[in-house]
Amino acid sequence: MNSMNMNRKKIFAILMAILTIIAFMPTADIGATAAQRERLNQLQQQRDQQRTQIRETENLLSGFRSEIEDLLEVMRDYSQRMMDAYADMEEIEIVLLETEIALEDALQELAIASENRDAQDEIFRTRLRVMHERGNTGYLDVLLQATSFTDFLVRLEQMRAISQADQQVLADRQAAEERVENTVNELSRLTTLFEDMHIQHQIAIAALEEAQEANAVFLYALRYDEAGAALLLEVERATERAIAEEMGVIDRQIREHEAQEAARRAAEAQRQRQADNAARTARLAGFEGQFRWPIPTHSHISSGFGTRTHPIRRTREHHTGIDVPAPAGTRIIAAADGYVRLSGWHGGFGNTVIIDHGEGYSTLYAHNSRNRVSVGQFVTAGTHIADVGTTGVSTGNHLHFEIRMNNVPRNPMRYFPGF
Repeated sequence: MNSMNMNRKKIFAILMAILTIIAFMPTADIGATAAQRERLNQLQQQRDQQRTQIRETENLLSGFRSEIEDLLEVMRDYSQRMMDAYADMEEIEIVLLETEIALEDALQELAIASENRDAQDEIFRTRLRVMHERGNTGYLDVLLQATSFTDFLVRLEQMRAISQADQQVLADRQAAEERVENTVNELSRLTTLFEDMHIQHQIAIAALEEAQEANAVFLYALRYDEAGAALLLEVERATERAIAEEMGVIDRQIREHEAQEAARRAAEAQRQRQADNAARTARLAGFEGQFRWPIPTHSHISSGFGTRTHPIRRTREHHTGIDVPAPAGTRIIAAADGYVRLSGWHGGFGNTVIIDHGEGYSTLYAHNSRNRVSVGQFVTAGTHIADVGTTGVSTGNHLHFEIRMNNVPRNPMRYFPGF
């Protein structure tokens, strides 16, 4: 009954697994990316659950196969025991047959002994009857008829021999009778013993055959369960493959969608950059190089534009801008309207800000302790863009300021005629 219930449960599980495969078949239209990701998460959970179920079914199948192997070993042992029992029973049958034959021979010998005994009894009774009728005179007459002393002695010895022979006959008859009876009794006992052994072996063989039949029925049930578990395992693996296939389809669709979205965003960014550049160009159109002094509170120049001895390397080099000393943290302002093209670390310049003013003009502010603007930001002239510092290759707090035309440094002082 338990086996039937187990089989029903397995069949139900197989049907559910088949329905699961149908439910997991890939669909043509998955929907939006958010729905795809949600579906992918669901499938990942289902795949994990399916793998757990596969491991459980593998363990179940392994258990059935282990039980089958153990049962086959028991059945092999039972078969050997039956073969041994049959062999023993054949030997018992042979011995029993030999004993029965010996018993028949002993019974015949007993019959012959009985006949001999009866014949001897008749002779003895006849002699006793004659002696009784004649009395003791019969023996005396025989002795008195002797013709000489020697003849007397011979007759006396003959009489003694006849008496001894009669006694021996009686003793032999009794011994033969006892011997035959003992043989018959022993053979009868052995016959009964072997018959009992034969019956016991028949009973044992019948019990082994019955147990073997029960084992065969149980083996059939285990084979059925094994086949069901193997089929269930195949279905579960097919289900896992179906889940993995759908996950692959959704993953490819997500990647394709993301690639398309990335391409769309890139195109949109490119269009935006083009529009921003166009807007910057339009906004900065007509700039003629009018700049404000970058540090309104400090105007001293410690190093001008042109060839000089580098203060650290002590080599003659071209100085591409001017240096304006000021305390750390002093405000640096934008020299003109423009878009921030760089705000960050810039090699030996340290923290640097570069502003594009249009018409090929740009300004550079270097060695800052802190930048206060970000790339792409539009600033107006006078906007606080950074603080004076000494970052990068620098000997002290100051601003390195450049004015560039088409990225070529120009002497900033040409744009400040009043200094």
